[in-house]
Amino acid sequence: MISAVRNHLRSRILPYLQAPLSTTTTTSSAPLLFSNMSLSQFLRNNKQAFLEDIKSNQGEGWTIVMGNEAGGKFSPRPFPIYLSLTPPLDLDSCASAIGASYLSAKLDNTRAIALIQTSRADLALRPENILAFEFAHLDPSHTDLLTLDDVTASISLFDLRTSFALVDHNRLLPKFAADGEDRVTAIFDHHENEGKHAKANPKIINTAGSCASIVADYYRNRFPTDDAMPDVASLLLSAIVIDTSGLKTKEDGGKAEDADLIASKFLYPLSRFGSISTTGQSSTESKTIPDLSEVLSEAKLAVSHLPGRDLLRRDYKEYEFGSESAGNFTRVGLSTVPMGLEDWIERDGATMFWTDQAQWVKERGLTFSATLTTFRTKKKQKHKREMLVVFSSTKDGAVADAPTGLEKKLYDGIESNEELDAEQMELEGIEGRRARAWEQKNKKATRKQVAPAIKAIVEGGW
Repeated sequence: MISAVRNHLRSRILPYLQAPLSTTTTTSSAPLLFSNMSLSQFLRNNKQAFLEDIKSNQGEGWTIVMGNEAGGKFSPRPFPIYLSLTPPLDLDSCASAIGASYLSAKLDNTRAIALIQTSRADLALRPENILAFEFAHLDPSHTDLLTLDDVTASISLFDLRTSFALVDHNRLLPKFAADGEDRVTAIFDHHENEGKHAKANPKIINTAGSCASIVADYYRNRFPTDDAMPDVASLLLSAIVIDTSGLKTKEDGGKAEDADLIASKFLYPLSRFGSISTTGQSSTESKTIPDLSEVLSEAKLAVSHLPGRDLLRRDYKEYEFGSESAGNFTRVGLSTVPMGLEDWIERDGATMFWTDQAQWVKERGLTFSATLTTFRTKKKQKHKREMLVVFSSTKDGAVADAPTGLEKKLYDGIESNEELDAEQMELEGIEGRRARAWEQKNKKATRKQVAPAIKAIVEGGW
């Protein structure tokens, strides 16, 4: 009897020892969770209830849990609305949003829903995401996920009356903050703190290779044991593994921090990868961490079927560098592509390759684009990184003059940057264009290093 009372009190009190994502709870008329409900079923039911509510009350009482989207944290001003671009989110943002929304709804009885900030059609641009969704037993049609076009088909983002929980970023995008009211109630992130949303609780911005590790750690002492938990654990673990290159620490060429190692050790036995069948044997879905890392990495690189424009936008960030006081801005787009430039040109032909580059610069209204490739050579599987900068084109048929002004400043700055260690390379069709390509000898310099380097060059700080 005493034990039963203790268990009852623990179940009632423990959820309040940590702040929920929202203070608004579900009503008895809208039961979103059942003990035998899979993650996919929860997402589908939650989505249906949310879409019905935004038609009647603009989503008031709900908390949208969402990850990052394309855009630069170095922008000195909000992006104009017409610049809005929503390429498919990386797995960390998706998994963190889905995991946090489920755990909040389950443990704190909140009306929390994950929003995947892209269109449903563009989900296929990230094959590693599709594979991780499959591991978590989500619907192959992805109709259980709430995507951006699901929302905008019913209501303008400006008209939403929801609160927001941010994962994998810590500043609400301007398109969700039309009324100026701070409705961010929670933050889980592993990026630099931008100092916004002081009232958010919880507000956890810690060092980690993956935001999914921060979400898992926050709920670790309260993880439920229900039918959905293997799916949730599998999704979070997949994000951690792919973001840390298989839980490799920095010394081994990865990004894993202590938080990632602790979270993965906790999640693995709960996931489908580490589960044991009723006979005591490994299940058919069992995978070691190295095996999981390998299949996810292979999926991430499986982009040879994508046309040039999709390669440029599938992993894209856009920035505005310059001086707000002077009103002088340089718009820059950075695309990370898992394919070598020479292989890309060989596949599409030089004419199509350069046409795609020029059209992308024009479509996005960029001063210049920078394509960052990361790939392994076919024969020796040697890891390489390259960079291609393309400025807005001269008139058709005209040959570009020798670089001057910003173009020359950028080229010189890149080539003198010791961290990038860039060595100029030739490409078929580059002659006469306002473009230059380099091989990056420092293979550890990713977009996180390239973006601030370009910012410093453009703004004169090199």
